[in-house]
Amino acid sequence: MPTNYRKDFPTTFAIVDCTEMKIQKPSSLKAQSQTYSDYKSCNTLKALVACDPRGSIIFSSMLFSGSMSDKDVFVKSKFKETLQNLIEEGFLNRGDGFMADKGFNIKEEVESVGLELNIPPFAQSGKQMDQHDALYTKKIAMHRVHVERAIRRIKSFKLLSGRIPLSLTSNVNQIWYVCSFLTNFMPPCIKEK
Repeated sequence: MPTNYRKDFPTTFAIVDCTEMKIQKPSSLKAQSQTYSDYKSCNTLKALVACDPRGSIIFSSMLFSGSMSDKDVFVKSKFKETLQNLIEEGFLNRGDGFMADKGFNIKEEVESVGLELNIPPFAQSGKQMDQHDALYTKKIAMHRVHVERAIRRIKSFKLLSGRIPLSLTSNVNQIWYVCSFLTNFMPPCIKEK
């Protein structure tokens, strides 16, 4: 773990985020509505990615339709089951945590496994965030950027950098996995000073 990360979040083993990739607009109206992302305002495929504190990919889900929420992608990717298996095998301890952004409404699912979810606190409606919560949000944002850098590396591969043609849909999951894990052969995103 980088020193700053270890100091701020000593038991947090991973940072998770969802990402979307633009795809060619399907001709089927049903497929169009399933893949349409309100966030991106186009048709997309969505995946869950987890990286370690140094930016190496440790989990990459299959691709789902862009209309799914982050929580739905978390559930359907079976990441919770993966975490449960890691605890049972002794690779993780109860009380360990992972970091996510506010969009991940998965606190109950994570706590049912015995892990902690580190997400920025929500501001009260119409009220300003207190100083402690603001500093905590800043710390999380400073470390969460690592998963965004890791995702950017995956998307830098030419096959994933533009709009994915429908002709690749039968192989797009394999392409996604290979590109995800090829990034682990690159120098670490985070280097100690």
